[in-house]
Amino acid sequence: MTETLQSQTLAIENLIRKRCRELCLQPKDVIRRCGYVNEAKGRIRRLEQLQHGNFEGSVGLLRVLPRALDLPDNSVVQAVELSKRQIRDAQEAVRRASFKPHAIILTENSRPEPIFVAALIGVDTLLRIDFDLLSTQATWRAQAIDGLRARLKRWNSSWNNRRQVEDYSLPAFGRPIGFVVNYAIDHAVRYDLEGNAIEMLPAAYRVGKADLRFT
Repeated sequence: MTETLQSQTLAIENLIRKRCRELCLQPKDVIRRCGYVNEAKGRIRRLEQLQHGNFEGSVGLLRVLPRALDLPDNSVVQAVELSKRQIRDAQEAVRRASFKPHAIILTENSRPEPIFVAALIGVDTLLRIDFDLLSTQATWRAQAIDGLRARLKRWNSSWNNRRQVEDYSLPAFGRPIGFVVNYAIDHAVRYDLEGNAIEMLPAAYRVGKADLRFT
């Protein structure tokens, strides 16, 4: 749960608390009215998780909750939808607050191959170029070009400044084909390798994540 979201109460939690006060119910009473004979702590914990936005793990509970609280089905559905919107808005607020202008290297492979290499090194380590925090917007394109060359030099032992950058490649992603400068959450520009603007983007360009898991 994000810090922004923690400062507000979800609609589903407001609804459940309100009905519990009106019906003089404790959490264990709600669980029993839902049809669960076993009032184990796990059931009550699931109710708490539901109130905090864990809807995927609470499908069964949501199905019987209207009956337990003497509510029409649509009132619970509406509270859930409003809660989901609250969560999305809070996540977007956090993303905007934490955004820092940066560049993303575009490569011939949109999906890493092999993927474990990207997961091991880190997608951001390979493709993301962060700018000097004290620099101005006028320098970001040049910083992106310098950063791209530095990234290729790091991963290619045969690097030669006189050769073209497209002669080299990044692990798992292949040869670079350009880059995007994310100026703001809702403004980005795609450039070719020479730094010529090609396309205006309505939102910051985002790269996926690659996870490495051991079983």
